[in-house]
Amino acid sequence: MTAVARLFPRDKAEQLFKTPTANLANNGSAQHPDKRKAGGHGPTLEDEVVFLLNVDPDTETDDGPHSPADWWGPFAKAVYRWEVIRGTAAPVPIVRGPRGGLKLAPKFAEWMMGLPDGWVTDVPGLTHQEQIGRIGNGVVPQQAYAAFKHLLTLS
Repeated sequence: MTAVARLFPRDKAEQLFKTPTANLANNGSAQHPDKRKAGGHGPTLEDEVVFLLNVDPDTETDDGPHSPADWWGPFAKAVYRWEVIRGTAAPVPIVRGPRGGLKLAPKFAEWMMGLPDGWVTDVPGLTHQEQIGRIGNGVVPQQAYAAFKHLLTLS
């Protein structure tokens, strides 16, 4: 994985998504990032996927190695890099809520965090809000591995 990460260094990504956070599940509905900034707050991941991407939540995806590049706008390079590192295409990043509004797709947040498909989203009985909360309260396993590996070299 280190060799792949060197092929796609972070500074080559034009723009990175915000990290999923546990409180994302309780933030209310998404707002346009400019509106959120005008109120003195930073945009959330949900704000970014709902307002800055060009994707229909009802899109059917194929089993190819990459998601459609035109979905991602300024995040395209970062998504492509993570798809290459993970070896799997990004899932559709938004879903329709119960009243028809757009929301962050738990499957996308799960994929972003580097978790195996279904690790959280296939747990029976979890609501959308609970899935987002658990994913946002987790850790990227690849980062945890690298941190522990580094700590072991310090002794």
